[in-house]
Amino acid sequence: MFIVILFNKMKQISQLVKFFILLFFIGFGSQAFAQDSDFGLWSTVDLSKKLSNRLKLGFEEEYRLRNNLLTTDKFQTTLELSYKTCDYFSTGVSYTMINYYHPRNDEHEHNYWELRNRFNIFGEGEYEIDRFTITLRERLQSTYRVLDSLSTAGLNPKLHLRSKLNVSYNIKGLPLEPYAFIELFHLLNDEEPFQFEKYRIATGLKYDISKKLSVKAGYLYTAETDSEEGDKAHIVTIGLGYKF
Repeated sequence: MFIVILFNKMKQISQLVKFFILLFFIGFGSQAFAQDSDFGLWSTVDLSKKLSNRLKLGFEEEYRLRNNLLTTDKFQTTLELSYKTCDYFSTGVSYTMINYYHPRNDEHEHNYWELRNRFNIFGEGEYEIDRFTITLRERLQSTYRVLDSLSTAGLNPKLHLRSKLNVSYNIKGLPLEPYAFIELFHLLNDEEPFQFEKYRIATGLKYDISKKLSVKAGYLYTAETDSEEGDKAHIVTIGLGYKF
């Protein structure tokens, strides 16, 4: 009996070690090709409420900094409604109102805010292996920019397909949950359909303070081809979650 228990413990430790090796290569390996990058901060407050056993309402407020924490990037507010069709799949819709900040530069003499409206339809599958949880989310996203005399845009709205693969590990006996994800952005309504435009990779930890309250902290690397909003950036992410 002792040998069986010891074997199971060693197996769990081995899985955890492998997961942290994955975090290392995904999170810090990216810095090898991330020269001349910006540094930013993304902070979120996430509230959710179960309306029934399968229906959930979510609200998220996010504030971002860019330009080595010297400039506001954007404020954005998201309202989401999701429905769990079965134990391993859910679908939903969401709306995000974005206030994007443009500082004064050579193209315009004044600082100004630009309003953007974003609509999403998504589906998410979830699969558990031992203490690992693997989720794959596909999101169809349309972003419309409310332009004025100072702002310009190529495609408006922009239509993206966002594919996100997330892996998390539930540590037995501890309220800690390490995670890692990669997310790919494909632009659908350009001259070249399904053009790869952006990717993000991230690692972090979620800590459950109670059954309702949790906090997250992590590192995210993002690289994109849209020069207006930055090419590469190292991001510190912090978040607060509460379930009603």
